[in-house]
Amino acid sequence: MGYDLAEVKKKFAAKTVNYVEKKDPKSILPQAGKRNILITAALPYVNNVPHLGNIIGCVLSADVFARYCNLRGHQTFYVGGTDEYGTATETKALQEKCTPRELCDKYHTIHKGIYEWFGIDFTHFGRTTTDHQTEICQDMFMKLHQNGYTSTQSVDQLFCNNCDKFLADRFVTGTCPYCAYDDARGDQCDGCGKLINAVELKNAKCHMCKSAPEVKQSTHIFLSLDKLQEKTAKYLDVVMNDNPNSRWSANAVGITNSWTKLGLEPRCITRDLKWGTPVPLEGFEKKVFYVWFDAPIGYLSITKCVLGDDWTKWWKNPKNVELYNFVGKDNVAFHAVMFPCSQLGANDNYTVVNHLCATEYLNYEDTKFSKSRGTGIFGDAAQGTGIPADIWRFYLLYMRPESQDTAFSWDDFVLKVNSELLNNLGNFINRALSFVSNFFGGVIPEIQLTDADAEFLEEVNKECEQWDKQFDRVHLKDAVKSILNVSRLGNQYMQAQTPWVLMKGSDEEKKRAGTIIGVAANIAYHLAVILYPVMPSISATIREQCGLPRLPIFSPFPINYLKSGHKIGKPSPLFQKLDPVQIAEFKAKFGGSQDAQNGSPVAEKPKQQKKQAPTKDKKGGDKKKMASTAAFVELEQGAKMISQLLAQNMKKFEQAKALFARNQLQKLEEENKQLILDAKSLQHHLIELETAAGIKQIPKPVVSCTPTPTSTPASGIIAETPKSAEPAPAPAAEPKKAKEQKKGKGGGAAAAPVDDSIDVGRLDMRVGRIIKCEKHPDADALYVEQIDVGEASPRTVVSGLVRHVPLDQMQNRLVVVLCNLKPAKMRGVESRAMVMCASSPDKVEIMEVSPDSVPGTPVVCPPYTHRPDEQLNPKKKIWETVAEDLKVSADGFAEWKGQPLLVGNATKMTAPTLRGVHVK
Repeated sequence: MGYDLAEVKKKFAAKTVNYVEKKDPKSILPQAGKRNILITAALPYVNNVPHLGNIIGCVLSADVFARYCNLRGHQTFYVGGTDEYGTATETKALQEKCTPRELCDKYHTIHKGIYEWFGIDFTHFGRTTTDHQTEICQDMFMKLHQNGYTSTQSVDQLFCNNCDKFLADRFVTGTCPYCAYDDARGDQCDGCGKLINAVELKNAKCHMCKSAPEVKQSTHIFLSLDKLQEKTAKYLDVVMNDNPNSRWSANAVGITNSWTKLGLEPRCITRDLKWGTPVPLEGFEKKVFYVWFDAPIGYLSITKCVLGDDWTKWWKNPKNVELYNFVGKDNVAFHAVMFPCSQLGANDNYTVVNHLCATEYLNYEDTKFSKSRGTGIFGDAAQGTGIPADIWRFYLLYMRPESQDTAFSWDDFVLKVNSELLNNLGNFINRALSFVSNFFGGVIPEIQLTDADAEFLEEVNKECEQWDKQFDRVHLKDAVKSILNVSRLGNQYMQAQTPWVLMKGSDEEKKRAGTIIGVAANIAYHLAVILYPVMPSISATIREQCGLPRLPIFSPFPINYLKSGHKIGKPSPLFQKLDPVQIAEFKAKFGGSQDAQNGSPVAEKPKQQKKQAPTKDKKGGDKKKMASTAAFVELEQGAKMISQLLAQNMKKFEQAKALFARNQLQKLEEENKQLILDAKSLQHHLIELETAAGIKQIPKPVVSCTPTPTSTPASGIIAETPKSAEPAPAPAAEPKKAKEQKKGKGGGAAAAPVDDSIDVGRLDMRVGRIIKCEKHPDADALYVEQIDVGEASPRTVVSGLVRHVPLDQMQNRLVVVLCNLKPAKMRGVESRAMVMCASSPDKVEIMEVSPDSVPGTPVVCPPYTHRPDEQLNPKKKIWETVAEDLKVSADGFAEWKGQPLLVGNATKMTAPTLRGVHVK
């Protein structure tokens, strides 16, 4: 079976365990013989509150990777902070009627508090407005200047005599030269959207004093990127293309290549502002460095704030330090081209970026985050939801936009939390530890490993090796899925080994149950270790419940951390089911229909109408026309505001209506589940009484999965209908003329009548488990899977999923398969079933089922009678007809003509993210 029991026992019993130690930041310096990892997260501006997209784009991704590096025992230094200089800060300070320094102090505190709540564990979180920043920035500039990589050039700018200053683009307003909109900014017109230069504005005015500025020339310093291109391109080619261990994300490579191929040109690196790092050259006393030149140097100055002169051991040590930059894709050019140009041009042995890890954009539902419109969740608002920070961390990493833009979705958020965290991860850990507590007094029992345990431990080991590989390559999204796969394996192990049954048996069986529970408890602790980078608080809670709070250095093979005789803590559920009523409230609150602060509707400010010269009329008609026109404009604006308010209220009404319907449906579903459980309990009690009385039990097979007053499908037993009771009416879907058909070979396909009515009941859909998956030997786009569907031997299935699902994610996973299609050869391999997937033109996702589902369990669709054909007749187009109405609902559930498909008539099958698409 691919494992050696003696070797597994040896690895499981490893005695040497090293633990992660919390270090004083001042003591964290590069060490010989270790991997020295320097990590930076893009420095956010201090002029606003970060939203979820900002958080996953840099600080959270960097934090997760830094925690992973610490877990692997690497020497790790993680730098973050706020970018505080520049025009944006001056503008925001004017709006808030405070000084730039006061603004920076305020927002630095806000950012710091938000990141601390999210569990972002910087080695140091600093800021760019320090003396160290000025010192290092000026030093780098002077070296560039002395090395001949700077030049000066005069440019036209607007100068306000009243304010006695040159005006930055954002400090100028006027009439657009293209559309005559009279409130255009100096960089872009909000009327027509075109980019403009401030000097092109008509009737330009100073944004601060409203006086008319004049055009003057201002001399600025330019960085000669053109002279540095060859040197920088050569360096980038080595670290990005020639290095087999390159961790550059695909978008970082693409953006960088596009810049270098087009050719670099000199860039202006100074501005006529007061708020910034002063330029240390004679004649430039009133100028500061432009923020894109200044900001990346903040990484260096923030490090110096902690380490003093030892900062150079990280930042001037390229041979012994690996530098990872975590940024959004809009920051790639600054970190991949411009800052490396500055560092290499200074020729001062700087540590230059080795790995650039960039994300795409995270949007909110079907739109963008907007603080002004109240759209989306911002860091401070996330705290106010009452949802723990680790839950946000999990979902943001699960949806991390690594290869394409993704979107935060409340529906998907609920689905992932309830299915993956509650039903998968939380369910396994709570089951394992509760068994220790309830059956063994909270003490780990004796563990005697068998072949079944060894096989399970080897499977966990393989998944953890995959976890390590994905984290090392900064594929954080896939690493999260590896964690969930481990807990899924744990659930399957317990389900297969049935320790609750063994505890009722002989002493030997009870001893065997003890081993199973001891192994499961250790895997629960092992999960706490690999969960640490993603959900640090939950990891700590699991370790506390296990009675071993220390965090071990990662080991891919699960070690016997909780040895026989070890006393665990008190188990308790890790996660709570998200309340749909509360989620509906959040949807409305963050949907942009309310003001972010006070909840009042926001009516858009109507665009100012273009002024037109009035047409002269006799007898003062022009005045009347002007008055009537003005009145008409006011009425039109009022009508627009009323329409907006009506639309907003209608949206709220529809949300409330949908919420009511969903709550009623959920209530009925819960009542139905409880009735099924009560029926099971009564049946079990009846069987016990009859068995005790000596009555032999002969269960009848289930012919229909459709619930009736006299059947309990979940139990597999149908009660006799009393003679006095009225006969139940025949299901509407049954045809009048029905002929018996032989039972199919596939286990679970009940005797089905031959009929001409076509509905979903004629499909033989079952839960299957992929035992093995490999690439098709003669087709690059096809997989060949061996799938257990509850029969004596697995079925061979060929699926075109290579471009949609990685091979490692096809192993040992539950799927739903259609079993009664006619077998077909695909490139020489006969396929005897079809994997059910949600499908859009751009994306395909395998449909998911509850992790405790058993292979062979039928998927039914009440009220349609489950009567699968032995084989679907291709000529009658049964599958093609049914498939037209087989879809994924807006809530992510598979349905046929609006009726949900149920696994074992109990749980729904779901699509991970796709909505409103066909199931194919």
